[in-house]
Amino acid sequence: MRERLEQEPEPEEPDEDEPAAATSTLVPTVGSENGGREFEYRTELLTAAQVVDGTTLAEQLTRASSDGWDLVDVIGAGDRHAVLLRRGKRPERSARRVGFSPPPP
Repeated sequence: MRERLEQEPEPEEPDEDEPAAATSTLVPTVGSENGGREFEYRTELLTAAQVVDGTTLAEQLTRASSDGWDLVDVIGAGDRHAVLLRRGKRPERSARRVGFSPPPP
């Protein structure tokens, strides 16, 4: 490995006169697609034995994923465990009129 002879420059400290908002432009913004990142959540309670038996939790996650639910976390709650699931909020369907509108009076 080659030896470095120059010293690395020290990072510059920001001046106290500059506003702190100047550094906030480095944060990327995320556009709101599909109504933003809104989720709906649901929980299912399982006993400790059901979590570790190898079938119950897997069956529940398989059923939930077929409906679009994703596993977020398994939270210990005493002698039971709460399985936290989430999915993207589905857009509300607006009632659409089908057919022709009535003639104007």
